[in-house]
Amino acid sequence: FCINIYDIKIKFSKLIQVNAEAYTIASFIPGQIGIDLLRIGKLRKVDSSKFKTKLLKATILEKIFALLGQIFVLVFFIIKSDFNKIFFIISFCILIYFFLCFLKILKNNNLINKYISNINLNKIYFPLFFSILCNYISCYLIYIIAHGFNMKYSFPVISISSSLSNISSVIPISPNGIGLSEFIFSEVTQTISNLDKNQSIATIYFSYRMLILLSHFLIYYISNLFNLKSFKINA
Repeated sequence: FCINIYDIKIKFSKLIQVNAEAYTIASFIPGQIGIDLLRIGKLRKVDSSKFKTKLLKATILEKIFALLGQIFVLVFFIIKSDFNKIFFIISFCILIYFFLCFLKILKNNNLINKYISNINLNKIYFPLFFSILCNYISCYLIYIIAHGFNMKYSFPVISISSSLSNISSVIPISPNGIGLSEFIFSEVTQTISNLDKNQSIATIYFSYRMLILLSHFLIYYISNLFNLKSFKINA
């Protein structure tokens, strides 16, 4: 979706394959830098701009959307009152709308226009709200895993812990934040919950991580298998 904002043309199946490959291989590189570099390297041919600036900007924009989605989910579940949650959602939507209107005005400024000239501002809404949805689904998946281990923490508790863990995973200390994210997940969950603190809480997030890694590996393997069959048929 971020690539689409910069009007870069690429097949969706190709993008899925490259993303799965990058996540699988770069999970052994500290932080998430390796994932981004591998994706840019694989997709460099679709970017005709000098120094692949469109791909770089799309990658940065994706990180911003991911962070905003994680912060949105985090704040949403920290807020306890239903009225305040509704007010937060409305305020967030209004803020995004006026921010984009402000950017459209700033496009006339040569200094600002240098950084946002290639952005289709009308296409920003969907990726942003899709990022929020993906983060919500991520939290729900971790919540299901926790219950599978018979650790019955509430969904708000899991969501707060998961959001903070996801944010911490970008810190380039260990491959894809492994170890650090699990530690934060465990500590936050124990701090804000009233259940047994002797459980192996970090196992929940580690299992989620392995599930995501396995799913990306399967997508990468299956897509390569189909490409190999297609090559043999054409040959």
